Amino acid sequence: MMHPIDVQIDDEAGAGYITYAKGEVAETVEVWEQGAVAADVDSRGNILGIEVLGFDEELLSRARAFASENELIFPARLGSPV
Repeated sequence: MMHPIDVQIDDEAGAGYITYAKGEVAETVEVWEQGAVAADVDSRGNILGIEVLGFDEELLSRARAFASENELIFPARLGSPV
């Protein structure tokens, strides 16, 4: 399982980006079409990062599942505590 190398949170925008590897983004793929979760991948298909546009539990659950399916460790918490 790969750990993130950086986690950026923008509480004002309600968004976060989890970086797993450095590299040039070749494509951004939609992870969950009903919510704002996307993954940046390089030209070889390696996941560079996951973007979440919101911190609600269902959205984060979808992002966690995608990370787990791709052997990535997703942070336990994102966003401001309620």
